Amino acid sequence: MPKTKLLILSAVIVVLALAAVYVIFIYLENSSNDSDGDNLKPRLDVLRKEVKEDIKEYRMLKRLKHRDIVLKKENFTQISDYQKYVTPDNSVVQSYITDNNINFAGDAYAKAIDWIWVSDLTLHNRYEHWLFPISFITVTPNDFDNPVPGNMVSDCEEHAYTLVSLLEVIGVSKDNVRVVIGKVEFEGETGGHAWVQLYEEGEWFELEATSGPYWDDDENKLIESNGFSYNYFKTRPYPVEEYWAFFNDKYFYNPDNGKKSENLPDHWLTTE
Repeated sequence: MPKTKLLILSAVIVVLALAAVYVIFIYLENSSNDSDGDNLKPRLDVLRKEVKEDIKEYRMLKRLKHRDIVLKKENFTQISDYQKYVTPDNSVVQSYITDNNINFAGDAYAKAIDWIWVSDLTLHNRYEHWLFPISFITVTPNDFDNPVPGNMVSDCEEHAYTLVSLLEVIGVSKDNVRVVIGKVEFEGETGGHAWVQLYEEGEWFELEATSGPYWDDDENKLIESNGFSYNYFKTRPYPVEEYWAFFNDKYFYNPDNGKKSENLPDHWLTTE
C-alpha cells in the first residue's frame, strides 16, 4: 500500500476512534445525569421528612399561633414601610454586639435562639406593638406583660429585624442578608411567619431565630428548646409555602407585585 494511502487510513482510524470515545463519554455523562435526576427526588423527600420531624420536635407550630391577627400578605404590599425596623446604626444594637462578644454570623444566631418567643396575645392582648430592636433589647425584659421577666421576649418579626440588624453590624453585607416574610407550613398547618436569609457561596439559606425557647399560651409556661443549628437549612429545604416580602434597611423586594428598590442585587430575585 502506498505510504500516502497508509497515512490517510491511519488518520481516518484515529478520527473514528476519537469519535467513538466522545460518543461513549456523552452517553455515560447523560446516564449519570439521568441517574442523579432519578435520585434527587428521593433525597429531597428524605430531607423534607427530616425537617418535618425536627419541626415537630421543636413544636414550631406554637410559633404560628395568633399570627393571622396581624401578619398577612396584604400588609406587605408596601414593603418600604417596614424597612425602618432594621436598625444596624442604632447605638443600643451596636452595644449589644460588644456586650455579648458577637464577632461572626454564627455568634449572632447563637444569641438569637436564646431569645424567647412570646405571642402578641400574651404581650399585647392581641394588638401588635411594633418593636424596634432597641425596644426588643431594652424594653421587653421589663415589660409589665412579660411572662419571663428579665428576658428579651417578642414574636417572629422582632426576632428577624433584630437578627438582621446584628448581622449587618458585624459586617455582613446588606446585599447578603434579609428579613423574609411569608407563609410557612409547620406540622401540617400554615400561617404567616418572619425569618432571616443569608447569602453564602451563591445560595440563600435560612436562619430560624424563633426555634429557641418559647412561652406556651396553652400550658402557661416557658418551654425550653435548643433550636436549629446555624447550618441546618444549608442542606435542608425550609418549609415555606409562599414568599410575601424580602427586605433590610437598604433593599426591598415584593415577589407578588414585583415592586423593588433601586439597584437591587440580582440574587435578591431568587429564593435559593
